[in-house]
Amino acid sequence: MSTIILNGSPKGKSGNSEIFIQQFIKGMKTPCEVKYICKEEPRTLAEYVRGFDTIIFVLPMYIHSMPGVTMRFIECLEPSEPSENKSMGFILQGGFPEATQYKYAEKYFGSLSEELNRNYLGTVIKGNSATVYMMSNFMTRKLFRSLRRLGEIYEKTHTFDKGITEALKEPRELTGFTLKMMKFATKTGLINVMWDKPLKQNGVFDKNLDRPFI
Repeated sequence: MSTIILNGSPKGKSGNSEIFIQQFIKGMKTPCEVKYICKEEPRTLAEYVRGFDTIIFVLPMYIHSMPGVTMRFIECLEPSEPSENKSMGFILQGGFPEATQYKYAEKYFGSLSEELNRNYLGTVIKGNSATVYMMSNFMTRKLFRSLRRLGEIYEKTHTFDKGITEALKEPRELTGFTLKMMKFATKTGLINVMWDKPLKQNGVFDKNLDRPFI
């Protein structure tokens, strides 16, 4: 069965989504084709992917929302014929550590698959991934091993392994000491340091309260 992987990050090959993709296909004996949504004309790409049995989206989650380039592309997708028995799955990564932060996107992806007449493989969620690109091999070893194994099992069974998927979702919610530290960082303003630094570096700190989609 033919599979295409779509990188839904606006950063293309430079983002964490690409790292996830490369680890996923490392587990496969026959790597599948990868396309970058940000580099393609949406309608042309939508027509192209119709020929594949399975579409796997790999994308980041930005404050409870998928990238605009991915949203625009999804609007161009047409439903498959029910008799074609095609599938769709999602691998989602983002900065929020708790899996519950991604539950609305997960629900949407399930509904989207149904709307497009494609079997829903599920949504693989991995939080606390914003800094994967700069982590040491020691820090990413477990994650990368899981992604490779996920790809290996997918190639054999054409499914997302439930055990790996559930393990990657941890933590589902922050509790105990971790939650107390997060509340402390929020109350004291320390949590803003992480967000403010890149805004200042890119000269857009004065626009940090803008709401462009209103």
